[in-house]
Amino acid sequence: MTAVARMRAGDVQKPPGIAEAIDWLAALELLGVQTLDPATIDRTLGSVLKYGEDQDAVRAAGLDQLVGSGG
Repeated sequence: MTAVARMRAGDVQKPPGIAEAIDWLAALELLGVQTLDPATIDRTLGSVLKYGEDQDAVRAAGLDQLVGSGG
């Protein structure tokens, strides 16, 4: 949920809402993801951010900042 909150605070056109967060969590669960890391975020970002421009903006800001303790 921290990653979603950080995406919501970022420079995106359509911040992820509850439905997108649930979709992403469901995708992560189906993939058997236990720990969120930048590579996993990169592969599944379309589940939580629907616009390509938003995905690009989050990637440009650094996927590691979504799982790091800073931000």
